[in-house]
Amino acid sequence: MTDVRCPACHTQFTLEQMVEDESLRELMGILSDLPRDVSRPLVAYLGLFRGKSRSTAYERQLRLARETLALASDTSLVGAALSDTVEAIRAKRDSGEDTRPLKNHNYLKRVVESMGARAEARAALPDDGHRRPTKGVARALAALDVGRQS
Repeated sequence: MTDVRCPACHTQFTLEQMVEDESLRELMGILSDLPRDVSRPLVAYLGLFRGKSRSTAYERQLRLARETLALASDTSLVGAALSDTVEAIRAKRDSGEDTRPLKNHNYLKRVVESMGARAEARAALPDDGHRRPTKGVARALAALDVGRQS
């Protein structure tokens, strides 16, 4: 069987060994079905649950991934929320504020709700193309465009 080398620790193992674990195989299947802009932040998010001295069991990672993806039907919304969450928590950890591993999805849930509400509010705005720009130069250019169309 083909040897695989871990990019982090350079340990060698075979693909056969990797697919032996049912949870890891399922997790890899989920990740491979997701767009890159969702799968990468999901992997980073799962890493936030890892303790300093122990890695997270594959069964738990699989459960966490399923719970995360179930937070919203729009996977791109989940991906964006995951990216924001990972950045915010890493910033906290870099500043020394909080270095404990995550225990639940509460922070991510708030980010998903906030982003979902903003998307709904944007969708509710009329898209008439004749909205008045807020800046002076942009407003003047828009007025010129409207004058040309008349």
